[in-house]
Amino acid sequence: MNIHEFVSNFELKNEISESMLNRTLPHAVIIEGAKGTGKRTLAGILARYAVCTSDSVRPCGLCNSCRKAIAGIHPDIFSTDGNSSGGLAISVIRQIRSDAYIKPNEAPSRVFMLLNCDKMLQPAQNAFLKVLEEPPENVMFILTVTSANMLLETVRSRSRIYSLYPAEIDEAAAYLQTLFPDKPFDEIYKAASKSGGNIGQASYLISSGGEESRQLAEKIMRSVVSGTEYDLLLLTNEITKDRIFAAAVLDNMLEISSECMRSALGLKTDSDTASEIASKMTKKRLLAITEVISKACGIAATNVNLAFFSTWLCAQLKHTNC
Repeated sequence: MNIHEFVSNFELKNEISESMLNRTLPHAVIIEGAKGTGKRTLAGILARYAVCTSDSVRPCGLCNSCRKAIAGIHPDIFSTDGNSSGGLAISVIRQIRSDAYIKPNEAPSRVFMLLNCDKMLQPAQNAFLKVLEEPPENVMFILTVTSANMLLETVRSRSRIYSLYPAEIDEAAAYLQTLFPDKPFDEIYKAASKSGGNIGQASYLISSGGEESRQLAEKIMRSVVSGTEYDLLLLTNEITKDRIFAAAVLDNMLEISSECMRSALGLKTDSDTASEIASKMTKKRLLAITEVISKACGIAATNVNLAFFSTWLCAQLKHTNC
């Protein structure tokens, strides 16, 4: 992928494209944005630009350096992830600071990618600041973070900040269709809409997230009728990992509860789970649970603390009209 293929963020793409053409990309870049907006993808594009050996458009995607970068084996691209144990520890940053002064092995520049810097501690940031203040030649630093405000002002002031935003729903859906050509477009559009145009999160919903959220929804609904309150609490706690995932689980629960009502009213349903649950509950309780789930969907759409929310949901589901 080159910068022109990056989805949305048109003004930013134009700025970066012009900098690439003029060979004026800054030596230090901070890419900020929510999870799933493409921070890692953009970091990869910038890294390939820095090591590309083409005399024309960079990154060309064809030269030996680009091919190695795409394969993740370029000797002049170093990457460390704040989500891994010790990934951004001060010892790692000090090593980066030392390695930055070593000449590139084969590329025009060396690249150091520091990914997911949200939890990068102040001592490590201060250690990194020393190399930012007096940067060596032929080196590029790329940091990704949810919000640049999580980094020291002294680090921010010595870097160019690129802010990423979700795509428009229609644009996101069109791009997702190229990633999932076998999926129905209504499913793709629903995922794009639910994620607010966030392509990474929508992709998760369409692939493993969709199946996982459905399975968890079924487990929660079964636990409402046959599990202990502790069992239910463990299950509702699983939605706290991600707001988009929580919304998907609740949507599936609402769908299951609706199918339960159909089954309870003697209407045809293809859901064995719904038939099983409906046989163990009164219509009154099914209706009450459906109302709880519907209310929960609205609450989850706000900036609610998911840990408290999961506890509230457990209590509401288990004790509604018992």
